[in-house]
Amino acid sequence: MASVHKLIGVARIEGRMTAVTGLHIGAGKDTVDIGGIDLPVIRHPHSREPYVPGSSLKGKLRFMLEWAFGKVRDDGRAWGFNAMGGGQRLDSQDPILRIFGSSIPRRDWEDAKQTDPGPTRLVVRDAFLDPVWVKTVEDRGLQLTEEKMEVSIDRIAGKALDGGLRRTERVVAGAVFNIEMSFRLFDTGDGGKRDGECLNWLIAGLGLLEQDALGGSGSRGYGRVSFEGLKVTLPDRSPQEIGTAHRLNSFPIEKAPEIVRFPA
Repeated sequence: MASVHKLIGVARIEGRMTAVTGLHIGAGKDTVDIGGIDLPVIRHPHSREPYVPGSSLKGKLRFMLEWAFGKVRDDGRAWGFNAMGGGQRLDSQDPILRIFGSSIPRRDWEDAKQTDPGPTRLVVRDAFLDPVWVKTVEDRGLQLTEEKMEVSIDRIAGKALDGGLRRTERVVAGAVFNIEMSFRLFDTGDGGKRDGECLNWLIAGLGLLEQDALGGSGSRGYGRVSFEGLKVTLPDRSPQEIGTAHRLNSFPIEKAPEIVRFPA
């Protein structure tokens, strides 16, 4: 079936993300420095300040929402990787495919007599440290990151394994990042209703992420984050303060929550 997507406009999501515990998003390392950091954090190449890549935030949001909606493939691939295998089902109303996009060829949608969900709705910007927070820290002579020593234990001897000691760099707890996302709203014959629902599910996904972790070593206490000061600006330029509305007691999958209100 031919797809018809009319862009209504772009909603903008802004706010702050605070690292409640130390945060590690790795940069990788090609060289070995004796006595140096084994696992450094990613940094801006010019300012040398750590930041959170948009891909890291978007990827974890997708992970959380795939689990929430029961869209986890048998083969471990991302939902929407392709049309074949992994328990994938084609559905043009699928919120995961609308929010995050898919690589399913258009011919597969046509064979299934379905309208393809169209382009990716969500764009996540890199999140940089809040300049006010950085100045406060530097004025106190403090560091933006910390070095955490970790060790692997020999289960028999009850002591550190040879070569099991490693140094991990973390952005310190309390660090504040400014976040920004754009969400494209399309009219696919319903006046944009489904995309509006998807926007609300996405915002609820931020609450899911607060209950999990961002970055590496989440099971060891790293990467707990909190979102504050969230504001959504709709295409008509009307801003809406979210407050704590993204923190739901349970995640609704049958009906989208009404966090962002759209004009009638």
